[in-house]
Formats: sequence, C-alpha cells, structure tokens
Amino acid sequence: MGNWGIALAAVMAATPAAAQTYGDTLLTAIAARHPGVASIRVATTAKDGRPIGIRRGEAAAVVTTVPLTTAMGDPIGVLTVTGRRRIAAGPIARDMARRIYVADNLIEADPFVAGAIRDPRAQALVDQMLDRFPDLITLALHVAPLGASNTIIASSFGRIGKPADADDADVIARGTIRREVTNAGRRLAVELPLLDASGRVIGALSTSFLIEPRGGNEAAYTRALAVRAALARRIPSLAAL
Repeated sequence: MGNWGIALAAVMAATPAAAQTYGDTLLTAIAARHPGVASIRVATTAKDGRPIGIRRGEAAAVVTTVPLTTAMGDPIGVLTVTGRRRIAAGPIARDMARRIYVADNLIEADPFVAGAIRDPRAQALVDQMLDRFPDLITLALHVAPLGASNTIIASSFGRIGKPADADDADVIARGTIRREVTNAGRRLAVELPLLDASGRVIGALSTSFLIEPRGGNEAAYTRALAVRAALARRIPSLAAL
C-alpha cells in the first residue's frame, strides 16, 4: 500500500484500540509500504530503561538488521526485517525514523485518547509534507472537527486525540506564532495558526526543524512558514479534513 494515511486508517479499523500502540500501528503501516517484507521488528529502550520490542509479520529466511534512529538522527536501537529475498533495510529504517520523535512514542497508546480517530485525509497531508520537506522533524495538526473539541487529528509521531493545551488555544484564538528552541539548541519548534486555502484559521499547526549552524533559527522558522503555506493550498476548508 502506497498511501500512508489509508494504511493507518485500515490498521486502526482492524485492531482494537485498547490493544494498539503507536509502534504497532507504525510497523504495520511501514511493512505495507515496502513490498517483500515478511516481518519487521524493532528493538530499542524506553526513557526509563525498559526494553522495547515490537514485531509484526511472520519471519522469513533472509534477515537484514540496520541501526534505527529518531527523526532527530539520534540512535535508539536496531531494525530487523525479513523476507524471502534480501531487502534493502536502510530506506525502511529512514521511513520509520521520520515518524519517531522519541523511542517512547512506540509504546504510547494509539489512539492516544481512547475513541479518537486519525483523520485519513489529514494524515495523508502530513505524509506529503514529510516527503516534500526532508528536514522536517515533527508535524501535527491540531483541529476541532465540527461538533468536537480541538485535538491532534494527524501527526508524524502518534498521539492522536491528544487535547489542545493552553499554547494551542492561544495560537488559534489570537493568531500568534510561538517559537521554542529545544533539544539542547538543536531543534526549533514552531507552532502557528493552521490555515485553509482561503486564509481562514482552522486550527493550530505544530512543526519543528533542526537548527542548522549556517541558517540558524530564522532558516528553520522560514521552513515552518513554507510548510503551512503548502498545507493551506491543499485544504479547501475545515470540512474537507
């Protein structure tokens, strides 16, 4: 399956929410995106030192193991794939890394809040942005669908259904843009109003980029604005999400 959003929606429909973690969802969707994978397994460690092991599929004879990192490029463990023939595991590991901010994402419930639903169209837009902006570290859409409260409806790291916090509400209500340097000066997080194609505010957009020594904070900030503009062109209205 080539469309990440459809893959995630299918996985969620087929698996009880109580038994599902983001790691389960991620491995199933990644395997679907890479033909020939018989099984895929991650071995890493949680922040508190607990080992994390997640596996999907039935093992086959040809085994390939490669390092696994987060979207920041920080090593977190190893990825093992099996198939009937040798599989180039490097692209699979990079595909996964784009969707892991920290190892603990893998053991968080998916959806993060019981009963929440990942929006397939919004998730497809997130994945398009990951493809278009290879330096994008995290991306999340905080939106209040009609008749519902504001939550994360799509992201690059799970946490679907996480309610909006005070910062999210401020960004939406006042149209402010919030910047924060994190990860010991390596990452700039930018939260800004999410717009539709006509310029209406329909939610909040959380982005982050690595701070490159040559461009500094302003280069990362400019990229965040570019992500918002690219998304807006693809969102006719709130109802379209």
